[in-house]
Amino acid sequence: MRSNGSVERYTAVEIGDRDGWICGLCQDPVEQAYQHPDPRSPSIDHVRTIAAGGADTRGNVRLTHWGCNHERNASTPLEAVEEAEAQRAVLLRIPALQAFAESLKAEDMVRRSQAFHSPERYRAKLARRVERYEREGR
Repeated sequence: MRSNGSVERYTAVEIGDRDGWICGLCQDPVEQAYQHPDPRSPSIDHVRTIAAGGADTRGNVRLTHWGCNHERNASTPLEAVEEAEAQRAVLLRIPALQAFAESLKAEDMVRRSQAFHSPERYRAKLARRVERYEREGR
């Protein structure tokens, strides 16, 4: 992590207070009372993932439900056509993916990425995780 820039100490409570105890992915309230491994428990998510070069600082983290954070994994939504074009250019250099990459339109890539990372989708995924967690009687 240190090679990605500075590292700051922070706590989930500190970030939760800053973010108003609202999940940065599904936009629903996060309850402090839930504890891991409950998917509703508080978790810290790196906005720009460590894997993508993000720093471990207060400015690059947000509060989420553990289940939402786990669902997101290291996936980051495309915000601009330029990002999609850069991603498409990488795919074009991989012989097995060239034909697929040629069929992609940057605008469609951004639109699909935004839909994939919508609060509604995270809410639905969290609800399924909670249902499974409770059904298994944990």
